[in-house]
Amino acid sequence: MNLADLSRRSLEMGTCAALTLSALGVPAGWPFVGKMYIHQYKPQSFFDGAQTWLAVHDDVVAARLGVDALVAEVASTSWRSEDGRAFQRRMDAYLADLRGVEIRAEVTALTLYTAGAALAAFILFQFLVAMAMAAVAAWVLTAAVTPLSLAGARVLATQCLIKLFEGYRAVESLLNALLHGCAAALGAVVTADVGIESARGDHSGLNDLAAATFAQGPMFIWGTANRVERDLTAHGLTGRVPGKGPWASPPQGLPHLAGAKAVNDISTGSQTVTGRYVPEQAADGSYTFPWEG
Repeated sequence: MNLADLSRRSLEMGTCAALTLSALGVPAGWPFVGKMYIHQYKPQSFFDGAQTWLAVHDDVVAARLGVDALVAEVASTSWRSEDGRAFQRRMDAYLADLRGVEIRAEVTALTLYTAGAALAAFILFQFLVAMAMAAVAAWVLTAAVTPLSLAGARVLATQCLIKLFEGYRAVESLLNALLHGCAAALGAVVTADVGIESARGDHSGLNDLAAATFAQGPMFIWGTANRVERDLTAHGLTGRVPGKGPWASPPQGLPHLAGAKAVNDISTGSQTVTGRYVPEQAADGSYTFPWEG
């Protein structure tokens, strides 16, 4: 069983526990279900990406060492003219650029490894939470043999679940902070590189960044819509609708509808609505806009 399967098992176990607890008069398990639905991850994708960047780093190192050796051979011929000095300056700048690529590749790989490890740890934590919910559900079910013991079990189970959910949210906050830090690190590396080149009068990096960002536009739009659908489904699972006003009170049957959708999402591996509209990626990594089809 891989980590993605374990994440799905956690959701299934947590949902069964919440259903059992709800049937026994303890609805405090439902907030976990929406959270577990959101936190469905595939850390292996991050590890694979990190390996790719490490391979890029190794290739660039090999290229830099090869170029450095060639430059050293040329310099050994005592090419002392102005052309020779200009050549040396150009090659020094080129080698410095290669070293910059090495550093960015290392930072990117380390960041991806860190994010993947954090997601893997959270999946394991979430599985333990689901097991704890199942244990509480089994305990309340056992206590249901008499009305008196069931009443006391309901109170204690609700208190346990409230405390457990507080701990879950605390760990979730740490995960969010770490992932935001990883995103900031990647952004800082790119910004520093482009900023330094721009300060030297070379705007090619800035132009490349703008072009690459625009080329990813369809994926940005689709990703935003996909996340909105995911978050709305999670709210529906908990029986709550975000915001205030007339829509603050969800319609009857919303949790059941959201639950059916969530089952389809997990079984198919994509969101029910936006999942079928994934932008098509070109061979160069860009995405096609609708008017370009």
